[in-house]
Amino acid sequence: MSGCRRNQRAWLAWLALALALALLLAFSASAWARPGGGHSYSGGSSSRSSGRSSSGGGDGDAAGLIFQLILLCIQYPALGVPLLIIVALFFIIKAAVGARQKGWSTTTPEAVQAVPRVERTAPVSRGQLDAIRALDPGFSLVLFEDFAYMLYASVQRARAIGTQALAAYLEPNLARALVDPKLADVQGIVIGALRYVRFSGTAGPTLEVEIELESNYVEVLRAGGTRRLYAVDRMLLTRASSARSRPPTRAQKLDCPNCGAPLEAVRGTECSYCRQTVGFGRFDWMVASLSNQTREPRGPLLTSDVAETGTELPTVVDSGATQRVEALQQKDPAVTWQALQARVALIFSELQIAWSGRDPMRIRPFVSDNLFQSLYYWIDLYTQERCRNVSENATIQRVDLANVLSDAYFDSITLRIFATGIDYTISDEGKLLSGHRTRPRTYSEYWTLIRGTARRGEPRRDPVCPNCGAPLRIAMTGQCEYCRVKITSGDFDWVLSRIEQDESYGG
Repeated sequence: MSGCRRNQRAWLAWLALALALALLLAFSASAWARPGGGHSYSGGSSSRSSGRSSSGGGDGDAAGLIFQLILLCIQYPALGVPLLIIVALFFIIKAAVGARQKGWSTTTPEAVQAVPRVERTAPVSRGQLDAIRALDPGFSLVLFEDFAYMLYASVQRARAIGTQALAAYLEPNLARALVDPKLADVQGIVIGALRYVRFSGTAGPTLEVEIELESNYVEVLRAGGTRRLYAVDRMLLTRASSARSRPPTRAQKLDCPNCGAPLEAVRGTECSYCRQTVGFGRFDWMVASLSNQTREPRGPLLTSDVAETGTELPTVVDSGATQRVEALQQKDPAVTWQALQARVALIFSELQIAWSGRDPMRIRPFVSDNLFQSLYYWIDLYTQERCRNVSENATIQRVDLANVLSDAYFDSITLRIFATGIDYTISDEGKLLSGHRTRPRTYSEYWTLIRGTARRGEPRRDPVCPNCGAPLRIAMTGQCEYCRVKITSGDFDWVLSRIEQDESYGG
């Protein structure tokens, strides 16, 4: 009799485990495909709550709940199994209802027009960092974010290859604690989102900026094998208020924070060229801390459907956006609203063609280096998996102004793009893997375009080199093959530098 009870308990435990796995799947809606950002880097839909980002697979609380339910099923199956069934049914029904409410056609064009505009100040918006320019006139938010991306990627690699080369950019205790002896390398680092958590210090001797980054990367293990991870990290950057920002020519490389000598010239925190102690944030941003919020061994899923999130949310409009766009148009009357929308329409069209055709070079002339790396990453994943995501009949329904910022080097305009199109994924053999071949899907995203402040003239709406006028043939580096000038930096025309999802955009 006791053997039967043990068998029954074992059977119930396996049932509990199976239901727990089903519950995990209910939590983890897979990533949807869309050019330039419709993917969630967690391999699931991304959401924000109380300032914390979580993957679509649920957070630590959900995992803890599942673990406790499994224990309850093993120890007290008569109570645990029915409770687990109830919880699983709840989430399965909730997912089904959500799918019906937010399916492929979440809104009609008429409903899109009804989405309201609101003026809202995020806890920390990009515009707040503009206060740094009072201390440092050369500060550029565009260059700062490029530098933060590069520094984060370098720190991730340093976890495997060592921190000696980055000593000038790392707080000493962090440098000692960062290295993981189990890692041989960290590769394929792609940042999916950057958000500002905290900013302070314009009245004191030290500036502090805390940012939250969502990323995918691949860890190469010394014992052999690899693992693809989704992570949410918070990185605290500090810098002396008296420091001055690096110029654009140094924004894409790490070097001596003071004189710009090659990083190899820096021994520890002292530069052998300028003989200065260049660490501790004296001359440039230093990573004071890196704290992990979420880290999950899951890669992006390319062939499953998930409901759109955030399309119905009001457009987040910065309170000074209207005045700043008017100031921009006074400086350059050719930058009319109609001309901007025409430029956006050109980039939007080229992006759909490049994405559907797995042709990253098609979109290269119209996007910044960082965004191109992200697009290239996703297109390469589709190529490896022998499938492609197809976008057909994509049409912009509406464009809202969200924000305008200007600094010493760049003007930037953030727009909310409402669009609709047919979205499905097929194998290389033509088999439908996800989506729908005839049913349109409505969505919206925040796009940020940048252009050099010295540039004037109407945004181009035709696919030619904005410098020499030749047909667009662009190298991987972003240089025109005719005039050999790099045109993807924004120095010649508006280029797309960021695509952010509705639920992630903070202003």
